[in-house]
Amino acid sequence: MLSEIRLSIIIPAYNPGKKIIPCLVELQKNLKYLSSQTILTYEILVINDGGDDIGLNFIKNDEHIRLFKLRRNKGVGYARQFGLKISKYDYLFYLDSDVVMENKNTLKILFEDFLSNPNFGSIGPVMSYHNLNKEYSSNFVAAKTCYGYDQEDLLIEFSGMRSECGLMEKKLLKSIGGWSFIPGAGGEEFILGHNIMKAGKKNIITKNTNYSTFYDNLYSRCKTIIFRTSAYLPILIDRKKFESRGAFATLNQSLSTLITSLLILVIILSNFINELGILAIILFISNLLIELSFLRFCMKHYKKHDLLIYIMGIFAVNISIVFGVLVGIYKLSFPLKKIKNKNNI
Repeated sequence: MLSEIRLSIIIPAYNPGKKIIPCLVELQKNLKYLSSQTILTYEILVINDGGDDIGLNFIKNDEHIRLFKLRRNKGVGYARQFGLKISKYDYLFYLDSDVVMENKNTLKILFEDFLSNPNFGSIGPVMSYHNLNKEYSSNFVAAKTCYGYDQEDLLIEFSGMRSECGLMEKKLLKSIGGWSFIPGAGGEEFILGHNIMKAGKKNIITKNTNYSTFYDNLYSRCKTIIFRTSAYLPILIDRKKFESRGAFATLNQSLSTLITSLLILVIILSNFINELGILAIILFISNLLIELSFLRFCMKHYKKHDLLIYIMGIFAVNISIVFGVLVGIYKLSFPLKKIKNKNNI
């Protein structure tokens, strides 16, 4: 039996449309179940980040829900920080408006794992392979997001905070300065996760429960990768090591990106040096061999006949990472302004 829990649930929402309906339905199931296990006091803070009211009107009559509308869109990090400042309770559960918890006991599991491990700074469920988006290229994005978490460990340490569906203590979040926000980019969860680790705590992903979401299409994800890579680069330099899990910022992903970069360079030079054609073929095959485990993962969990899309996606992601690194190097070399933080709200 859990002890008494005082919980603020913070949901950033920017033109969520009908996606927010299953999000809130499953959230209510979780809150009802958690209430049967402990004394629960809670509030739901929906932060409309300067978008339309479409999709939010039906929730206004719920007494636990407080609806706030920001004057203009400033990004999800800003909305999360705003939620922190107006929250009333001891624990914070961040939930994106397009995330659907697949089990009614997700919150209970998160609290049990979190409260029994004082060295945990944040905890969130693992992503489900289930993709709620029917757009054809989004299955690749789902695979790229979920890849690397299918090992046996039930509790996985990660560098980022599970911001789209994650629990943490308000006191810790305030002590490390809250959320940074990067207009138009995102990736604040890596900065926050890095700050949590610098405070001596761990960011945990638990496989005891999961969630599903509407994964981006490939084009949208590649744009996001450029911005997020540029934001993540200073953290990677500070940490001085790659991720051990997941599909991004790992040694394997870095090698794949490096080979793709060399492949592009060789293809360009082959217009002037004919002998480089064979080298281009070797690099292409090498890149596929490095990504072979990921391609098997795609074929196992998603449509087998989309193999060509998965291969194209690998190269699209790698090229986006290259652009992101270049943008990140430029920002480090010619800083224009510091990343905004809580003092700007």
